[in-house]
Amino acid sequence: MTIAYLYTESALTPWKENVSYKTLQFLVDHTPIEFSPSIVHFVDFTPAFALALKKFDLVFNLCYGYQNAGQVEVADWLTQNGILHTASPTSAMLMAQDKAGLEKICIDLSIGTPKLIHAPDQIQAEQLYLRKPRLGSCHRDIQIESGNWFLQHWQELEGDFILQPYISGREFSVAIIPSFDGSDFEALPPVEIYPIKKQEVYTAGKSFGATARCFSPDLLPGLVDELQAAALNIHQRMKLRGMSRTDFRVDAQNQIYVLDVNAMPNLDPDLSLMPAICKHAGISIEMLIQRIIQNTVINTNVPMYAFDK
Repeated sequence: MTIAYLYTESALTPWKENVSYKTLQFLVDHTPIEFSPSIVHFVDFTPAFALALKKFDLVFNLCYGYQNAGQVEVADWLTQNGILHTASPTSAMLMAQDKAGLEKICIDLSIGTPKLIHAPDQIQAEQLYLRKPRLGSCHRDIQIESGNWFLQHWQELEGDFILQPYISGREFSVAIIPSFDGSDFEALPPVEIYPIKKQEVYTAGKSFGATARCFSPDLLPGLVDELQAAALNIHQRMKLRGMSRTDFRVDAQNQIYVLDVNAMPNLDPDLSLMPAICKHAGISIEMLIQRIIQNTVINTNVPMYAFDK
């Protein structure tokens, strides 16, 4: 079975994701022996390039956009051109990308999430609020200010954004990957993202101070189960394919709040969470690649033997 690791250099993607030749070579080196991998650079939305991609049995989609087009547009273009690829269906990716729609999904599933603020009269002056783009990459372009600040600047706020109360507490990320045979999904144990300087206001990444990861956080077993069940339910409710990663906050009362859903986690071996979470759970990158490919094939109703050369 021939597979193409499709990518775009970080500089050419809207959100500058961590995709480098080092990442791709890491994946090629850890591709299960039964697959024949190639690295393919996304060149443009052209019929000629679509024909070139169709020469492969499967596209392992690591393309997070191209110039002004995002990862959803790339995945949709692959689908529209009849190219079998590992990203989720367009409708599922759009659902995960739209942070404004997460509240309804969580309400339907009886899972907590920060309440959306739609008007100034919903803002409490002394409370902290978080503003972030409605669409786009998780943890980028986040602004945290007091309610009083947002009340004073409401008329000046521009762009397609959402506003929510800032949830104080601990932050966790839960990865969802296909099951052993690719027919179902499983949730891996949560990893904690914590501020190195122990400040109360922080987000994953470096926007509000450096953070670190703890792969064996001190959590009550029931809370671990709740986080894993919530991530799995959201993955299935959105009808995502392959892998996903859901970020949570847990407050002092152990109430969980869903923050974001990443429908296409990055696989950089040094910078990205997904490979590290899998490694800690005893799942090699070879296993992950195998499971994602099997899950893609199963969900597109194409038997594996059809790819035998």
